[in-house]
Amino acid sequence: MSARWLTIGLVGVVMLGGCLRRERQVVVYVSTDEAIALPILRRFESETGIRVLMVGDTEARKTTGLLDRLRAERGHGVADVLWSSEAIGTEALLDEGLLAPHVSPVTTAWPEAWRSPNHEWHAFSPRPRVLVFDPRRIDRDDLPDSWFDLPDPRWAGEVVFADPRFGTTGGHLAAMRWLAGPESYANWVADMRAGGVRMLPGGNAAVVDAVRRGEALLGATDADDVRAANRTGAKLAMVIPGHAPVAGGGPMVMPNTVAILQGAPHPSEAAALTDWLLSDHTARMLASSVSGNIPLQESVASEFPDLLIASPLLLDIDAVESNAQDAVAAAATAWGGAPLGGR
Repeated sequence: MSARWLTIGLVGVVMLGGCLRRERQVVVYVSTDEAIALPILRRFESETGIRVLMVGDTEARKTTGLLDRLRAERGHGVADVLWSSEAIGTEALLDEGLLAPHVSPVTTAWPEAWRSPNHEWHAFSPRPRVLVFDPRRIDRDDLPDSWFDLPDPRWAGEVVFADPRFGTTGGHLAAMRWLAGPESYANWVADMRAGGVRMLPGGNAAVVDAVRRGEALLGATDADDVRAANRTGAKLAMVIPGHAPVAGGGPMVMPNTVAILQGAPHPSEAAALTDWLLSDHTARMLASSVSGNIPLQESVASEFPDLLIASPLLLDIDAVESNAQDAVAAAATAWGGAPLGGR
């Protein structure tokens, strides 16, 4: 069947749902960039004959807007599946009772760290958190090896983060608080403020743009945002810092997650889409895309050796999520008043 596409709001979902009951369909809320998600969902449509209705979100509100919508729709039975570009918000929905269990045959052999204990969400195709820089302005050998090295005076006033209330930045900071402990994390936040860190309105793409324009030397972002900028003519580079001196603090990778919503109107179609997103097909498409996500399946990962990361930090998603509110509040309060100035 030919692919037909709508990026729609709540009213449109409800109206279309009433008109298309005879046709197999699934409603998926997606925080992954539309250009990445659509080819995968088109292929699912083509292979299964199941019509996909996709609801996306803006870059500035990435993930958070969809989570708020799902909370508002509790009990209304609008969405079937959440495909999130991060895991912390998905864990929060689990804690709030909004996710339904689904034992996927695809992930039964995967490490337990990549799914919730009762199979309400499944992780797939992570991407690393990176420092983006312009190699014409900084030598790679001079860059910090650890996120905890960023308060070094040489980077004073030259580091930018996205607003941690949205997207993957909040999860990254929550992971740092989980790793280092509340006191050490608070000290790091204070040291970053003293060093003139700047928190930008907008998402990770705004961080990349600031480095591209020369308004900062270093930016904390996701690898896919750097690759996307370079596709449009930027000449940026990135490094993947670890979390030393914390024990076991290797590079952080943030997985995508997929979950079926409680009361999903189309449960069998939701299960089919969930298994598709966890499949080798999707892993291969995400790895081949501009996003460059890391396949979790060993057989697929061997096809993309340039994407592999040695000894990545495996997150305890539940523990990280329990740190998220305090981690985000501390950083947003400490860094929120720092303006972005041109250089």
